[in-house]
Amino acid sequence: MSDDEPLPGLTYQQRVYQQMRKEIAESDQQWIRTQKLLDHLWQQKLDSEAPLDDDWDDSTGYMERRHKATCHRSRWDPDF
Repeated sequence: MSDDEPLPGLTYQQRVYQQMRKEIAESDQQWIRTQKLLDHLWQQKLDSEAPLDDDWDDSTGYMERRHKATCHRSRWDPDF
């Protein structure tokens, strides 16, 4: 039997706790902590470089909602 196969006679809850203990032990390795830090820093970099798109446009001097192009038309559309 390998480590991934559950032992016969274990309940679901025991298998869950066994898997949690295994993952906690693996996450205590230095290279995993380093990779998590790098992933976090890279995501912060991407978030800071992303444009702020809040669906508001102030190109006319007034804060107006940006109209998204859709295939649905209604009487409230500006080009209806």
